[in-house]
Amino acid sequence: MYNLDISLLRTFLEVNKTRHFGKTAENLYLTQSAVSARIKQLEDILGVPLFRRYRNNIQLTPQGERLIHHAEQILNAWTQAVQEVSLPESSSQLVLGAPQSLWEAKLSILPIRLFEAISDIHTRTESLDGKTILRRLQERTIDFGFVFDHSKVDELITEPLTTIDLRLYSSFPDKQFADVIEHQYVMVDWGQSFSALHAKHLPHIRSPKLHASDWLMAVDYLNQIGGYAFLPTSLVDCNEYPLFAVNDAPSMQRDVYLCYHLSSERLENFEIILNTIRDALN
Repeated sequence: MYNLDISLLRTFLEVNKTRHFGKTAENLYLTQSAVSARIKQLEDILGVPLFRRYRNNIQLTPQGERLIHHAEQILNAWTQAVQEVSLPESSSQLVLGAPQSLWEAKLSILPIRLFEAISDIHTRTESLDGKTILRRLQERTIDFGFVFDHSKVDELITEPLTTIDLRLYSSFPDKQFADVIEHQYVMVDWGQSFSALHAKHLPHIRSPKLHASDWLMAVDYLNQIGGYAFLPTSLVDCNEYPLFAVNDAPSMQRDVYLCYHLSSERLENFEIILNTIRDALN
């Protein structure tokens, strides 16, 4: 029976993120020797090396690569357990996952609508990529996921929820679609199917100047550096910075899907939650 301290896994993941013991120590408010000791303790427990240490270079071993997913899963489950146990007796917690660009473009109102519908609900939102959302739904560590691409996972229910209209905008006035060049283009993450459609219309954009996980980052970049990006029409019009539509560019529409596990129907207030989500986004 292993006696595993959760902090060892947290330290392991932070070292993997920073690839630097000193930076990990700063981020976790530890000494560098404490970080080294935790990694050594975890390696001793598992009986395998997790990192190869070179001068100014730390790399995961194959065993370390395999541990990442399990460590993330354990920490997510532990965090959720702590939060749920700490809730008042009459309360419940709902965990929602979506890409960052989708939270900002469409979902920011959702926690408010859920609280209005169920006053004692506790909600946690997480910004995740589409693949992670589907995996976390299967692991039951999130309750509802919002994705741009239709899921074909058997144990998940997927339903179309809403759409986002996208248009090509520029920081420069009076531009044409033919003016778009690679070193001035910002690629926002609007899902895999958007990437395929994008490749059809802009085949010459193979290495964008910036890949942005959310559209607000793209807007900031366009207004400070200049360039082009596909952005939500409903939100750009309200933006305080001047952006100009490229009128002859093709418009695109992204479907947004709601996903949840088959067993989610056993959740407390399931029907109220589901109807609130549908009403808020339709």
